[in-house]
Amino acid sequence: MTDKTFSASGACMCGKVTYTANIKPGAGACHCGMCRSWSGGPFMAAHAEGKVQFSGEAHISIYQSSQWAQRGFCKVCGANLFYHLLPRPGLPDGEYIMSAGTVKEQQSLTFDNEVFIEHAPGWYEFTAPETRSRLTEAELMAMYGAE
Repeated sequence: MTDKTFSASGACMCGKVTYTANIKPGAGACHCGMCRSWSGGPFMAAHAEGKVQFSGEAHISIYQSSQWAQRGFCKVCGANLFYHLLPRPGLPDGEYIMSAGTVKEQQSLTFDNEVFIEHAPGWYEFTAPETRSRLTEAELMAMYGAE
């Protein structure tokens, strides 16, 4: 993933929730079971850097999916908005990972990483895997010193 960011805006399907954020151009796919249950396939993600400014926060529902993260979605249309990392040693504090499909500046995103690759179910496969970083669950957890 590249660290350079671009200013982006985004919204859920119905437009009740909008946001602005600095987004890293390197977008990725998470193949973990929770993300696949949440999104119906791999979660296509774009990492925000710094604070995300939301409008329509009253329409955001939060689900705490693990000890270290919560997921946000629109109460009105059900669109997945973000995966938010909670404070925990070894993990980026408070980082928002936005649903890549909500980012309006799609042309600024580049598919450059996949995580939890050993959890992909086998009925889908992305082409050109050599063009991006591909990490297993163990490799990703080791990066952050997490268990």
